[in-house]
Amino acid sequence: MNRQLIEDTFRQLQTEMSGVAGIQLDLSPAECERMLAVLERHDLEYDRKVHLLGIYTILTVAAQRHMECVPHHHRLTRNILDGDYLYSFYLQFAVQCRELDLVAYMAPTLKKMQIRRSNGDFAAYDPAAGIDEFLLQESRQRSRTSKAI
Repeated sequence: MNRQLIEDTFRQLQTEMSGVAGIQLDLSPAECERMLAVLERHDLEYDRKVHLLGIYTILTVAAQRHMECVPHHHRLTRNILDGDYLYSFYLQFAVQCRELDLVAYMAPTLKKMQIRRSNGDFAAYDPAAGIDEFLLQESRQRSRTSKAI
């Protein structure tokens, strides 16, 4: 199941992403494990799992590309542009998948992380934790709504 989910996610991302960008989403199955565990904890439709794993993948690779930005490195410009493109692609993909509430939820955390990194603080960032918190909050809200009805 997880293997198929990963394959379907990468297939959809490659279809949606501009070929002109020339970016390979090279996230290993091991790097997907944290997000796969999050998805297994929540009762989600398969398509939504694909979308959320896609969002996780995009954010993780974007952060990796920006982490690879070393002054005077021959790929500095390429890594900056790749990371920036991937953050834009994240927004496009999330909107297309109707995950606007997730984007709004993640925005402050992502902006703070980007500001910290611009100031030289390269602490690890885990988008799976943010997505998990969002899904828990969403579940609680649904539960309250169903109890009220």
